Amino acid sequence: MSSRPLPSDPVSPALPPASVALISLLALLVLITGSVAAASLPRSPAAPFRVLVYSGAAHPSQDTVRAGVEAVRGLGVRNGFGVEATSDPAVFNDTDLARFHAVVFNNTASAPGRPGALDEGGRAALRRYIRAGGGWVGLHDASASTGEWDWYEGLVGAALDRRTPVQAGRVEVLDHAHPSTVMLPDLWERTEEWLDWRTDPTSTVHTLARIRVRDGIAGLGAGVDHPWSWCQNYEGGRSWFTAGGHAPSAFKDDAFLAHLLGGIEWAAGAGPGDCTATQAGSFQRTPLTAGGLPDPVDVAVAPDRRVFVARRTGELEVVDQRTMRISTALDLAYSPEAVARSGGLSALTLDPGFAENAWLYLLRSDATGRRLFLSRFRADGDTVDPASEKRLLTLPGRAPTTGGPPPPSGSLVFDREGRLYVATGDITPPDTSDAPDTPHARSDLRGAVLRITPQDDGTYTVPEGNLFRAGKAGARPEIYATGMRNPYRVAVDPASGTPVAAATAPDGTVEYVRITRPGQVGRPYCSGGAAQAHRAAGCPRATGAPVTSAGRGAVDALSGSVYDYDPGSLYRTKFPEYFDGKWLTYDPVGRRFTTHSFQRGDQTFSDPRLGPVEAGELQSVNGVFGDMEWHRPTSAVFGPDGALYVVDAGIGSGTGRDGGNEGAGVFRIDHVGDSRLPGAGIAVDRDSGSAPLTVAFEGAGSGAAGRARVTYAWDFDGDGGTDSTEANPSHTYRTEGRFTARLLVTGPEGTTASAGHEITVGNTRPRVTVRRPPDGGMFRPGDALSFTVGVKDDEDGSTAPVDCARILVRSDAGRPGPLRPLAGSRECQGSIATEAGDASRSGALRITVRYTDKGAPKAPELTGSASLTVRTALQEAEGFTTTGGAHDGAVTGSRAHASGGRALTEIEDGDWIAFDPVHLGGIRSVTVGATACGLGGTVEFRAGSPDGPLLGSLTVPGAGAGVVSPTTALRNPGDTVRLYVVFTNSAWDSESPDLFTVDRLRFHGPGAGRAGAR
Repeated sequence: MSSRPLPSDPVSPALPPASVALISLLALLVLITGSVAAASLPRSPAAPFRVLVYSGAAHPSQDTVRAGVEAVRGLGVRNGFGVEATSDPAVFNDTDLARFHAVVFNNTASAPGRPGALDEGGRAALRRYIRAGGGWVGLHDASASTGEWDWYEGLVGAALDRRTPVQAGRVEVLDHAHPSTVMLPDLWERTEEWLDWRTDPTSTVHTLARIRVRDGIAGLGAGVDHPWSWCQNYEGGRSWFTAGGHAPSAFKDDAFLAHLLGGIEWAAGAGPGDCTATQAGSFQRTPLTAGGLPDPVDVAVAPDRRVFVARRTGELEVVDQRTMRISTALDLAYSPEAVARSGGLSALTLDPGFAENAWLYLLRSDATGRRLFLSRFRADGDTVDPASEKRLLTLPGRAPTTGGPPPPSGSLVFDREGRLYVATGDITPPDTSDAPDTPHARSDLRGAVLRITPQDDGTYTVPEGNLFRAGKAGARPEIYATGMRNPYRVAVDPASGTPVAAATAPDGTVEYVRITRPGQVGRPYCSGGAAQAHRAAGCPRATGAPVTSAGRGAVDALSGSVYDYDPGSLYRTKFPEYFDGKWLTYDPVGRRFTTHSFQRGDQTFSDPRLGPVEAGELQSVNGVFGDMEWHRPTSAVFGPDGALYVVDAGIGSGTGRDGGNEGAGVFRIDHVGDSRLPGAGIAVDRDSGSAPLTVAFEGAGSGAAGRARVTYAWDFDGDGGTDSTEANPSHTYRTEGRFTARLLVTGPEGTTASAGHEITVGNTRPRVTVRRPPDGGMFRPGDALSFTVGVKDDEDGSTAPVDCARILVRSDAGRPGPLRPLAGSRECQGSIATEAGDASRSGALRITVRYTDKGAPKAPELTGSASLTVRTALQEAEGFTTTGGAHDGAVTGSRAHASGGRALTEIEDGDWIAFDPVHLGGIRSVTVGATACGLGGTVEFRAGSPDGPLLGSLTVPGAGAGVVSPTTALRNPGDTVRLYVVFTNSAWDSESPDLFTVDRLRFHGPGAGRAGAR
């Protein structure tokens, strides 16, 4: 088809001289930088671009359609780009579309059969156009698909589900960097026909703005995320959508026209903008440590990108990202007993002048746990001299808790003025009898954030403006804010200098707070913002509450960093500008990350229902890294390169826990957008042994996306040379010592990734086994869990008794007692005292055992470990490991009458849940707590699979019986199994109600424990 004027093609306007000059300058810059490569249909615009406005099969209001056309024409005239408009679908052919850099769907719909709708040929042409790099812009009704064109729904990002009546509301603008939203206020008041989506597009697109659901918009569906405008890179092209533009008035709104202009320019390739900032898959996680790192708690990154890692056990490790070598810079030499009863090493930070002075600061407990020390040390390369210590502060420690060691708690962070904030933490419930300004309150450093200015000589001064003036009787002038129960992590907003923290509130939840000025926060003081409802009885509110409440979250949520975007950083995978000023938080229990955004200024609104907001108030909370799985993140900080560094304490470890190192490590998260960095990973058949030691290496997990070609470079001995270029080589070590084998993987466009693995020659890692209790065994609260640990160590000999003092036992179930040798064997015995009376406790609890050998003359000590799971006799049904079945398994639902407020719902014939691992030794029967609210049916207990050996079964009656507790005897399969609980009723069909709901399972019998002291 020839290139011809479209039916309603206007004469292209002459460009104003200023626009011509600007475009010429942009074209010259493009030629100088060489950043635009030759492209096929259509070309990226280095000169005035052209836009097609298509209104076929459009909005029923022709006034709205005409207003949209005229608005885009006006934007073209004022901003120097060409516009053509048509309602003729014949334009959708390769030749005509090649003349445009973006196509605007002006309130069109994709429904077939309507006048102006695209036929199969037009649809195919649009698909080719997008895949060749074209841009697409959608306004409001462009999302009204019938559901029969999946590709188009993917291009839009979502399909319209319902509309609300026209009413006032607000839009939360999330991205202040994209050209379509950069000019908009934080909260944008609009009178709209608000749209709801068939499927939430949040994870598949980059949300630029969303509806503020707290405004109570009538007719809007339930849920938090209601995106209003978004963008995405789609199959080689660019797609931008806004739900605005429902009425002619929208196209006379200057803010909306600016929003539309930015979207058109971005879609046409004429404006910058990152549309991958929040999409799933846009971030890549790289492990910086391999094989588990026992008890990591905090991390800091030097200007040269060396990564310092604090371990609760007292070691300070250094990871060199160039060689992937891990060095122990400092060892505070805590004994296992000291770690078990104290907070250990809990926090570190680097001096703002670290590049010149090499100073770093540690917060740690003494061996008794009664005191905390804030000390400064000097680093020399990858080592730290213990003699360089300058002790700045001695603080009160944390009282031991029952049921396990105290959690590591505390935080250190500098602001841009060189002031050091110290979060001391506090695991003891505060004394609510203290008034805000008593001598005790003025001097208690627990639950406080301190602010001091370190001096070059190792002392400190107190900056002006802290909570208490120097010389006030009984007051500690170092206190900046106090009264928080456990400010585990504190961060500072680099732009404003405002400290932020996630602190445990009096009701056990977490309150996110911005401490805008010195003050007293929480019990025994008074909380600001949303926390006022929880103030202690008789507690007067401090004048000028310092806290802006940023919302409330789950228990154990922690504070990460506030991102400070550096446009001058050359690190190619730094976090994008979208995150600038956003506060990253994370939940070790829920294992999720979120960002908090705050109002940048005061705002008022015309609708009386929409109250005013002040600068610093919480604006929005959004999830991030939803596609990544974590065990228990305990620290997350942005490095000077703009990447995020995360400590994962592993299974059974971290806040409030003291378990093993399974899955623990330090990870770097890079923003990779639509591309991927190559992966690098190392697997070995052995990592220790006597010389000569031959190790088989495998580049496991290495490679690039799409099977792109990569090259391998192995350095086995750390001398910087390349020893092999094979994917899976082997190497023989003939010299004793510790070596870091490094793999460098180079992918397309010269992108690289590295991995390292430590190899110890001259010492063999000890092998640790736990003979009892059985993995998956059950106990009752108050039982004593006896355990037996065996150790085999090649260098220490096979006949000498084991030094039981070198064995560290950690358990979520309770407090381990001392170990004693078992006569005539290389085993040690001990017991774990579980808490009596904890009848509501449910779940899988971890026991981890570690043994560290004595090393060898030329080889370091090595640690072997083993772990197992024990279960309480009461298991909440919703605590299952997995669910499935013929109808996709059970669903956890809220039920006020259920224990814990939740129960299994939507149970249909053939559905099942499974608990793994489970050992039924000592268990005689099980009682199922259920509600007979449906058809009724059978509950079967099976070993290994849903149709495995039947261990027992019981019947739950149909509706009308209410809450029931049937019991069945259980047969012990004799070993650890995956226990399946299968729900059946052959009379069920799709028209029938669900079978019943299940609240909990209670197992009867002595199990793996023995009765403790009652």
